[in-house]
Amino acid sequence: MKKVGFGIIGCGNIGPVHAAAINAVSNAKLVAVSDVVEKNAMKLADQYNAEPYTDYKKMLERKDIQAVCICVPSGLRAEIAENCAMAGKHILSEKPLEVTTQRIDRIIKATDKYGVLLGCIFQSRFAEGSRLVKQAIEQNRFGKLVLGDAYIKWFRSKEYYASASWRGTWKLDGGGALMNQGIHQIDLLLWFMGPVKRVYAQTQCIAHEGLEVEDLATATLEFQNGAYGVIEGSTAIWPGHPARVEVHGFEGSAVLEDGKLVFWKFNKRKPIDVKVEQSMAKESELGSGASDPLSALKIEGHRRQIEDFAQAILKGRKPAVDGREGRNAVELIEKIYKSARLGKPINV
Repeated sequence: MKKVGFGIIGCGNIGPVHAAAINAVSNAKLVAVSDVVEKNAMKLADQYNAEPYTDYKKMLERKDIQAVCICVPSGLRAEIAENCAMAGKHILSEKPLEVTTQRIDRIIKATDKYGVLLGCIFQSRFAEGSRLVKQAIEQNRFGKLVLGDAYIKWFRSKEYYASASWRGTWKLDGGGALMNQGIHQIDLLLWFMGPVKRVYAQTQCIAHEGLEVEDLATATLEFQNGAYGVIEGSTAIWPGHPARVEVHGFEGSAVLEDGKLVFWKFNKRKPIDVKVEQSMAKESELGSGASDPLSALKIEGHRRQIEDFAQAILKGRKPAVDGREGRNAVELIEKIYKSARLGKPINV
């Protein structure tokens, strides 16, 4: 079987998740890793029999690397992605692609110019529950969509934000509870409900003293299809609760918690509903980030997305979540922040 050679830039918290996921994909191989902290690169390289680098540009010179996972802090990704594109490497970036749509557009422009694929990690789309909801929407099982909501009521300790100087900063994190933690559920909400027409929001830092960004946010949405919605996001709610996305229509409702269906009911039943209801007893395929960003995270969502990205390279097609898809959630979060600053509704 032909395999896509991968490199990883950034071996901190999320880099090892990418490495484990690549290692579990039959059509991918981890070739090399890079980190400015040599011991981080050495540790991850030793674990997966890869080559370590402290200069990612040297790693990009390798001919046996076709794709690169970018796992550095969010606000450092634009320049790295541009260099990856210039080197002819396909790019799969952690979420968010960057901290502003302006910087994301730089990445998209570079990947278009050099003819490489660009993907953004939104592994929640690859959970079976998420796929079933999307399929039901496409089959019009919900009827007229009425409400779409996302609730991310999580907890992050003061020690979490103090663990790295970039955490909770506008420059490198791009925001707080919404841009870093809640963006997965916001992406799902947009995937399910479609574009937002107008947003009205409030944000504040209520519990983490000295934090630049928000640890509490609420937003009301008006979607282009006429439905309404609500986003609630926080990293100040102890002990942290499952991330929840709800879709409600005139003919049915579905609720996901950490990618797992916990409610599924339609006015017109189909044979598949029995199987779906039976599967609801299973654990989440994704794990949870409710109280810790990594300890309860499972690699299956990443594995499925990396497998799709490798197939896209081998087959010459777009990945399931490309750069323009990855841009959408950041654009909405930017508008939420703007509405909160100005204290009035904002058109998206």
